[in-house]
This record gives sequence, C-alpha cells and structure tokens, in this order.
Amino acid sequence: MAGAPKQRKQPTQDRSTATVEAIVEAAIRILRTDGWARLTTTRVAERAGVSVGSLYQYFPNREAIAVEIVRQRTRAFLEVVVAVDLAGVTDLQEAAHRAMAVFLAEKRRTLDLSLALRDILPEVQGRQAILEEGRLYVPTLQTKFAAVAGAPPDAARLAMALAAVEGTVWEALAQDPGVLDSPATVPTLARIFMAALGDVSS
Repeated sequence: MAGAPKQRKQPTQDRSTATVEAIVEAAIRILRTDGWARLTTTRVAERAGVSVGSLYQYFPNREAIAVEIVRQRTRAFLEVVVAVDLAGVTDLQEAAHRAMAVFLAEKRRTLDLSLALRDILPEVQGRQAILEEGRLYVPTLQTKFAAVAGAPPDAARLAMALAAVEGTVWEALAQDPGVLDSPATVPTLARIFMAALGDVSS
C-alpha cells in the first residue's frame, strides 16, 4: 500500500522550519473557522504571510498540508500516552485505562480540528498517515508497558491495538462526537486496546 502524501521537502534550517510551522498553523486556523471547502493553498499562504511559491516548496497541494496536520496531531496524541504517569501501576489494564484517559483528553481538547478533518481522511489517505506515525511509537510504548507487565508487548499487536483505538474513536466521531464525553468511553477504549494487545506474558 502506498504511503500517505508527505511534504515535498523537509525543512533543514530554523527559517524553513518556521515557514512550515506558519503554513500548518494557518491551515489549522482556516480549517477551524471555515472548513475544508474554504481551505486553498492561496488562502493558507496569505494567512501564513508567505508567498504561494514558498508554500509549494514544501507542500504540493492542500491535501499534503492536511496530511501534515494529521501527522502532527497523531504525534501529539501519542506523546501524551508516552508521557502518562504509570508510577506504582502493576496492572496492564490500569495502565491501558490511564493511557486511554490522557489520549481521550487530548482528543477532546482539539475536537473541533478532528471534526474538520474527519470527512477528508479518505481523500488524503489520512488513516494511512495515522498508522504510519503510530508505528514509529511502538518501540517506545513497548518499553513503557514492559515496565508494568514485566515483558514488552508484541510489536505487531501493539501497533494493531493503537490502530484499533484510533479507528474506534474516528467511528465514534462519525456517529456522535458527544460520545467522547461519556464516562464509559475510556474503559471501552481500554478494553479494545487490551483485546487487541492480547496476553503480553505469552
């Protein structure tokens, strides 16, 4: 399967990094206020304070910008999971519950952006981008959960568990975004995560 669209080139200097950040932030502001239909490369460049030519150095089209937003948000979700406090936790189910709680809190914090991106994910191969980013965090999360379980989870099953949780959340958003506020959602996601993860000790 072909990977999701990526930036045309990666920034290598502070100035180019700042340009890419300005472009992404401008696109996020437009998505939040006007939605995907009003997001064009011209509007993004104007809002970012850069020329359209500068934008095209890094992003070939608006779809590539959207994918970069998806990648950045996926990394933010996984970073809070990596940072979750598991001190004193000896039960993997409890660890999963804590991980899902912080993940969901971050998801709710940027829910408007997730909703703005929801319907275009198939168009921009957003789900593929999410899976690609998730795989990069598997080794770190193996170490994180090994400290609780006494053994690292299988890498393939951990990647599958991450994908299962993310897919469930996107489906929930498609049906009823309010479900993210339900007290039952965190334990439900924890159960899905654990079911996909399987027996870590085996």
